[in-house]
Amino acid sequence: MKIWIAQINTKLWDLDHNIHKINDAINKLWPDADVVVFPEMTISWYPLNDLLDDEDLVKKQKTLLYKIRETVLETRQDLKVILGFIDYNEAEKLPSGEMKKHNAAAVIWEDIQIYHKQLLPNYDVFFEQRYFAPGKDGLIFKFGKDLVWALTICEDIWDDNYENKPIQKYKDKWVDAIFNISSSPFATWKLKHRKKLLQKHAKDIWATMVYVNQVWWQDELVFDGWSMIVDKDNRLINFSPRFQEELKIVDTNNWTQDYTCELMFEENEKYWNILKAIKMGLKDYLDKTGIKDVVIWVSGGIDSAVDLFIAAQVLPPERIHAIYMPTQYNSNESRELSQKLCDGLDVDLKAWEIQDLLKSYENFHQEKLWKKAEWITHENIQARIRWNILMWIANDTRWMVINNSNKTELAMWYGTLYGDLIWWLWLIGDLNKKEVYELSRYINKKYNKEVIPEWIINRKASAELKDNQVDPFDYDKVSDAIEELQFGANIQKVAEKYDLDIEEVKAMRKRIKINEFKIRQAPPVIKLKERSVGIGRLYPIVE
Repeated sequence: MKIWIAQINTKLWDLDHNIHKINDAINKLWPDADVVVFPEMTISWYPLNDLLDDEDLVKKQKTLLYKIRETVLETRQDLKVILGFIDYNEAEKLPSGEMKKHNAAAVIWEDIQIYHKQLLPNYDVFFEQRYFAPGKDGLIFKFGKDLVWALTICEDIWDDNYENKPIQKYKDKWVDAIFNISSSPFATWKLKHRKKLLQKHAKDIWATMVYVNQVWWQDELVFDGWSMIVDKDNRLINFSPRFQEELKIVDTNNWTQDYTCELMFEENEKYWNILKAIKMGLKDYLDKTGIKDVVIWVSGGIDSAVDLFIAAQVLPPERIHAIYMPTQYNSNESRELSQKLCDGLDVDLKAWEIQDLLKSYENFHQEKLWKKAEWITHENIQARIRWNILMWIANDTRWMVINNSNKTELAMWYGTLYGDLIWWLWLIGDLNKKEVYELSRYINKKYNKEVIPEWIINRKASAELKDNQVDPFDYDKVSDAIEELQFGANIQKVAEKYDLDIEEVKAMRKRIKINEFKIRQAPPVIKLKERSVGIGRLYPIVE
């Protein structure tokens, strides 16, 4: 059996673009393939969320199946194409009143056979039960005289917590291969789980598992690709590259390599995967919005240094605009480190003094509120001046502002709303501060040089908003604990696990609760973990 894996990147509701890309892949692959397999919802994109309410587009994307069928018949009569789309039934309605829709897969050849996804995830970042009705039956189809194939979609194989086990319906059907077309987002833990899941099903059903995943970024989610094939003997006979498109043929009858060892290496490269995910998220966001340039406030600190490095991996230096905006509280060391960082990345650094602007705000505050601006008020003025300037630049140039905050700072109040918490995209927002430091060390080790100046990594973190200021946290000690508390971890268990004083942990938890209104106003984050501060996290603002 010769399988063409079409791990491609399509565009949200750009049906003409997507059909062209699908047909182009088929035309490239058909001479050598028995079946060409595309990911879940290839025609339309995933996730569409409330765009699924546009019934005209839903109807149009289904008609494109017949255009694809024409392409298939023009290439080779016995070629099969499997791809995802949205099926619908106008005569039936969902509880919302919308027409009944299904997350579906089509097997296209002489005719079109359709399978409806049976398990609809409704947790974390998934809301499929809001839009789709579940399927009830499996789909078995034949190729030639001997091969029996079956079909599933994404969650159908992640069945541990469901009573319905779609894949078990194929157990006594003597199937040779089970195809699973997916839109499975990246998380640092997930690669190992996917492999184990495919191996479990291959062994249980005694069938080759063919898994084809999306590769793109959309609304916080990175779809990392890494399509896999596991044969009946649990050997990994294919895995496609992560975070990039690939058209690849796999002959399951003539495999020459078991990729298990290579996959184990990739599993353990946590920060390599994180870097790839963030770069892909930034690149896809820029490509699909048409934004050409980015602007970054560079401070001499670790967060902006990592963000600038990532931007330099995606864009040429002339499209990156680094700006250093000091007041009297910023040290010469910070200026020198910012310059050293930019020089190493061939990025031009502009230094704009804002002390006069700060003084004018101080005078205005004294005049209108009859008192001196002090403490947090005075510190936040500086952050808001800087980001007001960055937003002014963005409005004037259509460049994108990249935010430099991390997950720890957002949880602990250590960020200014409408100041340094503004942005289009939050590159390192799903990393805690400890992980940001670890990532910077990994970057230097990976490139075998000081990409991030060592003094930036080793110096005590400071917002430099007042004299002799340093961050009030031991990030190595508390970052992981704070992250667990963000997602409801037990206070006593966190204190014991990280050897922290129980009152300190209670104070952390209180800060997180009070700070929820800032998290709610945060823009898109590139999701890197199982639980993120983005669209999958829904905590009340007022408790």
